[in-house]
Amino acid sequence: MGGFDPILLGATLALAASAVGVMRVLQGPARAQFVYAQLCVMVGIYVGFSLTGLDGKDFLSRGDYSAVIVEGVLALGFIFVGLAALGSHRPWLLGALIFAHGATDFFHLVIDGSLAPAWYAFACVLYDAIIGAAAVMMLSSQAPQKS
Repeated sequence: MGGFDPILLGATLALAASAVGVMRVLQGPARAQFVYAQLCVMVGIYVGFSLTGLDGKDFLSRGDYSAVIVEGVLALGFIFVGLAALGSHRPWLLGALIFAHGATDFFHLVIDGSLAPAWYAFACVLYDAIIGAAAVMMLSSQAPQKS
């Protein structure tokens, strides 16, 4: 990222505030389901970015689709662990998973290995930190879900 961008910061904070507001309004299992849906979208975006790197005009070599495989495996891991957390008596773990996704965003930021726009990883790290903290707080105060 090439310097401080107040518009990017403001947009990220506005999006995070609106998502926290939705979490605040939702009650019970709907709150955890909303957090899980956000996690699924977060990991799906990186799979989408990796797919944009493929050029189907020529023969695809293993190097072409390795990013899709890495991002796809990571996404499936987050989705299945998140699904387990959603069905557990510890829905706050979904917030911890969003923090963990923020760590992968930070990794993308450091290695610059993502096909995402240069600004995206920074915005996502910030968004994940806010949403992860809010989700842990709101979901840990929630009564355990009935199976």
